[in-house]
Amino acid sequence: MYTVTKIMRKIYLLAMESVKMPEPGKLGSVINCLLILTLLASCSGKTSAEDMDKETQSVSSWVATANMVGDAWIRGAVPNKYAEQTLKRATEELQKGKNQIDKIKLSKDVSKHDKSVLLAIVLQLANKTEEISRAVAKKNHSEVQQKLGELAVEKRSLNKLRKVAGQTNE
Repeated sequence: MYTVTKIMRKIYLLAMESVKMPEPGKLGSVINCLLILTLLASCSGKTSAEDMDKETQSVSSWVATANMVGDAWIRGAVPNKYAEQTLKRATEELQKGKNQIDKIKLSKDVSKHDKSVLLAIVLQLANKTEEISRAVAKKNHSEVQQKLGELAVEKRSLNKLRKVAGQTNE
């Protein structure tokens, strides 16, 4: 039986393959897999903490996608259009993740503070991803590199929050 972590690793490997060989069909497959995974996570009758963990995993996955694509674009391994479209999609999915987290009901497992902190981090991640997309559109390699560094800092904040909450499936 596959766990979410194993599925995420398989998706990550597929994404890495698509970064090496930027074929439009492969990108669509990876994005579809990520969307299906997000849908499956949101349709379950889990507790608030489990819902929060699933959304956090999805956010983490989209941030990894943005990072991989940005890095591949800097190396010249993917075309501009591919990078722009993928980063735009990542930004949209991060916004959707933020909206899903916002809908999670508070419980003894999920405090208002934890939810607020997570929402702020996800918003920052979405904003950084959008900034990377704009820098790619301007073909500004140094700005993309800088924004990837900033994205990494925000991702570390997300990881710290996950560790504090006991969500260490990465």
